[in-house]
Amino acid sequence: MSPMTPDESEKIAQLIASLPSDRLLEKCQTPQQQAEWHNSRTNQQMIADCWQAKFSGRLLGDPIADALEQGKISPQKHDLINSRVNLYREQWQLIKIAHPHLQAWHQALYQQTQKHPRFFHVLPFWHKLLSPGFKTPYPFTTPGELFSKTLEEEVNAPIEWSLQAYYVVPVKKWRTATGLLKEQFENLNEDGSYPEVKPSTGDKLKNQIVYDKVTFSWLGFTLFVCQFVAVKNPGIRQQYIAFHRTLAEYYKMGIRASRSVRGFAWWKGEQVPTTQHGGTYRK
Repeated sequence: MSPMTPDESEKIAQLIASLPSDRLLEKCQTPQQQAEWHNSRTNQQMIADCWQAKFSGRLLGDPIADALEQGKISPQKHDLINSRVNLYREQWQLIKIAHPHLQAWHQALYQQTQKHPRFFHVLPFWHKLLSPGFKTPYPFTTPGELFSKTLEEEVNAPIEWSLQAYYVVPVKKWRTATGLLKEQFENLNEDGSYPEVKPSTGDKLKNQIVYDKVTFSWLGFTLFVCQFVAVKNPGIRQQYIAFHRTLAEYYKMGIRASRSVRGFAWWKGEQVPTTQHGGTYRK
């Protein structure tokens, strides 16, 4: 892992603290939508403070430990913030060294889509996951631009859900799927490949992953490419494995913190909780 420069670290801290995007707040019309945005921005500021304390030297001490001691956050949230900061570090390191490969792969695939418009339609799953990212040439000139986009997609997503007329957030299913993925990431093979999955485990994951909510993401594309490049590139393989192990740790923290969280739906700008049977109330 190459050390971060002070300039890199400070830019990342500013990026973290700037999310979710300001443009989304302008679209929040209800008090619950606005609260969702402000709560997310507060969380991002805490993550940015933790990042600066760990990597930039701009903040002394441990601000989230202080918040925990003062009763401002729970132990679970303290651990989740720490884990998220560690994950951002590994994500940045992976994107930084893999960027030339990502650019080359995207260019090659994009050219295929131009020559053969139905290129991704051969496999419906890959069409759903990849084709939305190939409507234009590769849009990033630097690793920082791609990293910024991956964070923006992640943090903006829950706010964008709240803006939909009706959007179900199946927390229980996501928690189960996350647990299955965590086990896969913890047990990556030495070459960076995923361990063989038992048919029963694969079926369970498919049932819990909520396929209709899985969409293209630039982080997903990054991991897709790195999975193949890692086989022959030791540097990317090492960082790819480090990222997944840190992601597994973050998932473990997230599962623990969400045990008491019930599923809900956004309906016309309001959160509607699930019933005990898993359905959602409609007003």
